[in-house]
Amino acid sequence: MKYKVEELKLFARSLLEAIGLDSDKSKAVGDILVEGDLLGHTTHGLGLLGPYLAELESGKMNKEGLPEVVSDFPAAMTWDGRRLPGPWLVLRAMDIAIERAKKQGTGTVVIKRSHHIACLAAYHKRATDQGMLLSLHCSDPNSSSVAPFGGLDPVFTPNPVSFGIPSS
Repeated sequence: MKYKVEELKLFARSLLEAIGLDSDKSKAVGDILVEGDLLGHTTHGLGLLGPYLAELESGKMNKEGLPEVVSDFPAAMTWDGRRLPGPWLVLRAMDIAIERAKKQGTGTVVIKRSHHIACLAAYHKRATDQGMLLSLHCSDPNSSSVAPFGGLDPVFTPNPVSFGIPSS
C-alpha cells in the first residue's frame, strides 16, 4: 500500500496529540519519524510511533515543558532535555546551533537526558539546505545493545554518528 506523506505525518501527529502531546512537539516527532521511513530507515521511522506512545502514556517520555539550560556560551549550549521528545529537542537545538553558527562560525548544543531521537539522517537536510554542515552524535549510557566484534552478548551502548554535508 502507498500513502501520501502528508497523510502519514497527520496520522502520527493526531495520535501523539490524542495522548496529550502539544501540537508543536507532535509535529516535530511525526515529521522526523516519517522522514526516517522515507530515507529507508524503517527501524527508526513510524515503527517507533507505538513505543513512543507507550512511553508518553507511562510518563517515561515527558509531554510538557522546555529543556533546562545548563550552560550557555556564544557558540555552545548544554541542555537537560528532561526526557522530552527527542526529535523536538533536536530540531530546537539545530535552530539555535544554526543561528549561532551564522554569527560565531560554529554552533553546538549538547543535550543530556533526551528521549530517543529517531533516525539521525532525518535531520541532515534541514541543516544542509541552509548551507550548514551538521555533525550529529547520540549515545544512551542506559542501554547495552551492541555486542563487541566477534561477540554475541550486548555490552556496549550504541553511539551513532551522522554528518550532513551541503552539496549539489
